[in-house]
Amino acid sequence: MKKILFATTALVASAGVVAADVSFSGYGRFGAISIDNPAGTPDVEGIYTRLRLQLDMTTEADNGLTFGASLRHQQTTVDGAGYNGAGFNGARFFARSGGLEIGVGNTYGAIEWMPGVYMATQSADIGLSGHGFDSLVTNTSQKGYFNWDAYASGSGSAGRDGVEVMYSAGDFGGHLSYSNTGGTERTALHGSYTFNDWTVALGYQDSSVATEDKVVLTVGGNIGPAAVTLAYADNDGIGKFALKGGVEVGAATRVDAFVSSEDGNAGGEAYGLGVSHKLGGGSSLEAGFTRNDITDVNALDLGIRFNF
Repeated sequence: MKKILFATTALVASAGVVAADVSFSGYGRFGAISIDNPAGTPDVEGIYTRLRLQLDMTTEADNGLTFGASLRHQQTTVDGAGYNGAGFNGARFFARSGGLEIGVGNTYGAIEWMPGVYMATQSADIGLSGHGFDSLVTNTSQKGYFNWDAYASGSGSAGRDGVEVMYSAGDFGGHLSYSNTGGTERTALHGSYTFNDWTVALGYQDSSVATEDKVVLTVGGNIGPAAVTLAYADNDGIGKFALKGGVEVGAATRVDAFVSSEDGNAGGEAYGLGVSHKLGGGSSLEAGFTRNDITDVNALDLGIRFNF
């Protein structure tokens, strides 16, 4: 992460210098991807790339309050699937004091920010790209994918209008979020507690779109050398379990895997296996394979990721 300090002089009677901390960070990833789709849907084979630039800006008031904003520029391309857009996203603004933070705009979202929802990998799922994020118990083929509030990266998020309150104290964490975007209202919350290196989290979302209602439970910790998470969600009557985890193999290599099961008449299983090998300097070789029995999709990718 690179930081640049900008000093501005306040042209008032008690003129002083205000230091604004502006941080630049992000990542790039590029490689090859292959998605074997069912009959009637074209397969995807070719080059995959993504570049993300994150800007985080903060300043501290005289009373100790921290004010800030976050902004992101991202572009993604996938050969065979077209150009997936580039541009700045909607900004998130916040005020923070100690363990309490209030955010507005393009908010993080209580379900998105809940411990144990995503995998602890570079892509937050399997492989270089994350594939279809089938390890998430909040994603189902019958009730929809990514139907909760999250800090959106696309330029279309500029119109997002949300508010959230985040609080942490010791081993406890809590998050409440609300949004009303495009006529869809969502209220979500989660609470988490860590004890003996294990974290338990419970989340809930109520939406004006009935199929988006959900209750989520995750339990994550270490069993010997392996980091494991067991998760379950009731997605408006469709239950989904997932067991996921990873283990370090030597000093530079990590192997991660998941298996998930979705109930209902159109339910089924999905599984995946990924490998990450550190190359130094924040770079790594990433590879992964996933299979979704419900959608009959196989995905494979291989490439390089570098963080800055």
